[in-house]
Amino acid sequence: MKFRRGSIYEAFFISDIHYLLNKKIKSHKHKELFQLLDHLGKKEIKFNNVYLVGDIIENWFFSADRRLQRVKGKKRFNKLFDRLDKLASGAGKKYYIVGNHDTTSYLMRLSPKVENYLRERDWVICEKAENELLIAIHGHQGQYNKFTWMGSILVLRLLHVFASILPALFKFSENFYHKHLNRQDPSTTEETLHYYQRLSRLTHQGHKVLISGHTHDFLCIPKINIINTGDWVKSNSFVIQENKKFSGIRMVARKEFKREFVLKL
Repeated sequence: MKFRRGSIYEAFFISDIHYLLNKKIKSHKHKELFQLLDHLGKKEIKFNNVYLVGDIIENWFFSADRRLQRVKGKKRFNKLFDRLDKLASGAGKKYYIVGNHDTTSYLMRLSPKVENYLRERDWVICEKAENELLIAIHGHQGQYNKFTWMGSILVLRLLHVFASILPALFKFSENFYHKHLNRQDPSTTEETLHYYQRLSRLTHQGHKVLISGHTHDFLCIPKINIINTGDWVKSNSFVIQENKKFSGIRMVARKEFKREFVLKL
């Protein structure tokens, strides 16, 4: 698949970047992500609406707020959001949908400095974005309720304290989280359907397309109008909307893209 220079699409969806995360803690594809964003920028590709569908900034293993206060950290924020801002055509909105790794707040809110940074750039910060065709939500709501979320954050904050004393505990924190705190991602067909049916009920999906991230599984389930945007940890994937057509695209190499699925309403 190739992008025609100067094209304007209805929307761009991307999730689970986990930006700022050190590869020593967890692998990621941030280099490839910047290749994508630079390619779209050079081609002058624009989108009427840009949706960041959660877990964009990693905030579980360190404080993103503290990093934003540092000169080097601020430059890293700008490196990403300068490019994301350029994708917006100006005719629509830019949505920052909060994911579970974006925050360590009991109320599932972004940290104050990160929130201010995004608002100054005209990002709409929300838990869910919705219009007449679609609902975009990160998806952790299908696995956590308010009580399990608060319990997980309490333990996570304790791990933060220990890890600040001994940085080697970052890796331990990751393993502990996946073993004891993480709601297990669906692995079978039955579990996957159950998870998305729950998410559908929680969001009152109806006949709209439900677009989420969280599980890192790049997929489309046409029968129930479900799309998962995948991630930039392993999938190198994103979704674009053209009128009532949603295309799931994977970056297979630098400047090379493959359309993996199409969902038409």
